[in-house]
Amino acid sequence: MSRRPTSPDLVALNPDLARLAAEGFDVSVEGGYLVVRDVPYVDAMRRVRRGLIISNLDLAGDRTVCPSDHMVWFSGGHPCDALGRGLGKMAHGFRRRDLGGGLVAEYLLCSKPAGGEFRDFHEKITTFVAQVSSHAEALDPTATARTGRIVTSAGARSSFAYVDTASSRNGLGAFNARLMGRSIGIVGLGGTGSYILDLVAKTPVHRIHLFDDDRFEQHNAFRAPSAPSIDDLRERRSKVEHFERIYSKMHLGIVAHEARLGLQNLHLLDHLDFVFLAVDSAASRRVLVEEMERRCLPFIDTGLGMHVAEGGLVATIRVTTSEPGMQDRDRAHPVIPTRGVFEDDPYGSAAQVGDLNCLAATLAVIRWKKLAGFYLDLEREHHSVFQVDGNLIVNEDRLGTPGK
Repeated sequence: MSRRPTSPDLVALNPDLARLAAEGFDVSVEGGYLVVRDVPYVDAMRRVRRGLIISNLDLAGDRTVCPSDHMVWFSGGHPCDALGRGLGKMAHGFRRRDLGGGLVAEYLLCSKPAGGEFRDFHEKITTFVAQVSSHAEALDPTATARTGRIVTSAGARSSFAYVDTASSRNGLGAFNARLMGRSIGIVGLGGTGSYILDLVAKTPVHRIHLFDDDRFEQHNAFRAPSAPSIDDLRERRSKVEHFERIYSKMHLGIVAHEARLGLQNLHLLDHLDFVFLAVDSAASRRVLVEEMERRCLPFIDTGLGMHVAEGGLVATIRVTTSEPGMQDRDRAHPVIPTRGVFEDDPYGSAAQVGDLNCLAATLAVIRWKKLAGFYLDLEREHHSVFQVDGNLIVNEDRLGTPGK
């Protein structure tokens, strides 16, 4: 009996599908449909979102033939132009339809090529992607559907480049599933931010967006995970490129933004579900904290400070959480330093040590996992301070109890 081809087999066997994968599209074959994920589009509020394009797949055995139609399904919302107007000429109204296997279509898109018929599925998919995404690119030039292919088996998807045997070995699959499908932002890839990436990259979140406009320099090597070679340091790559090269070997959802997140590009927060804030600029922190609280976008802010005492270094780590429902209580903002580093931030010293960066990142990621239900959360604390000299963690601002 011949083996039934899996999704990766079908993609690899067919030049038009293989070309889509090689060009970076997140393409898979599911339940007889050709599915392309992470397609950027504009919604009615002129925000850049991500959706799915789903096409019927015409096959002769395990080989594709010319597409028999010029229609696809779109899922994720109503695609609009850059002004927030619906794509009336190609989007034919809301038509929710359960396609099975977890695929749910919402809009039918039609577009006939100049030649009358599509030559193959590469032409069909790239045509529809371009027509939908061009409006998103007008608002955000970095918006692209070419985010990297995720190799899947039939009926299953993974964010990893290889099978996560650690979760299956330890029976953690059900808890890991609570982290799936999320889009995480890490703002700042210094010591703490890079360790946050190291930990989050080992979870099955869908996308990890990196934001930093600095170069990876020699001093960074001594307070970041991994061990760069002297040749790596000579290249002076951007931090986002340096870490994307490392962690994309394991996690296929790394998206690098060589940019300082601020007033000019706050739209990049639109497609995030959660943010880790690891910046040393009080001005940048203030802008981002105010914007994320306005959006009710949950985030964790970290701070680390040290000073010299006669017997050794005195160090303190802060982890502060903000989530929807807290803003009305006016809790998170007052305890997050948003003025000058030495003016009001005892955790904002420029001096840092790798082990403290690692610990700050670990505490932040554990807190995020508690919010997601991965770990049991009895304290529900939203502000924690760890004092190294006394090995003491103080939890404050418990949700549902008066703040201290």
